[in-house]
Amino acid sequence: MAETIRDGRWHWYDVDNDLRTQGELDKVCIDPLSVNAHGCGGVTKMGTNFYFSWILNTFLLLSMSVEELTLVDAFAKVVEYRPFCRYVDDNGMLTFEWDKNDPSGRSVELQSEGKRELTAIQ
Repeated sequence: MAETIRDGRWHWYDVDNDLRTQGELDKVCIDPLSVNAHGCGGVTKMGTNFYFSWILNTFLLLSMSVEELTLVDAFAKVVEYRPFCRYVDDNGMLTFEWDKNDPSGRSVELQSEGKRELTAIQ
């Protein structure tokens, strides 16, 4: 199954439900006040704060306060493709990136931007 899209958007309550049901993530809370056109944030039951940006069938960017691979796996199950890399962003957040169309090209971009601790994911 893929993201639950309504009116061309992945609403916060659908993100919450998709992560729980499809992603098999136990106890996640999406903050409805964090929502913008292509993302939102939340917290997991482990207390990990996260924020993601997303465009359907294109990319997903997930930043979190500490590494929580169950969160990464849940998003991967929902969007139906895996992240290709991880790095520490400019705010010190651990960030995982998915790119459905050109992960190799995006990897080159990230390298040229000098992302800290950039690591490929197989």
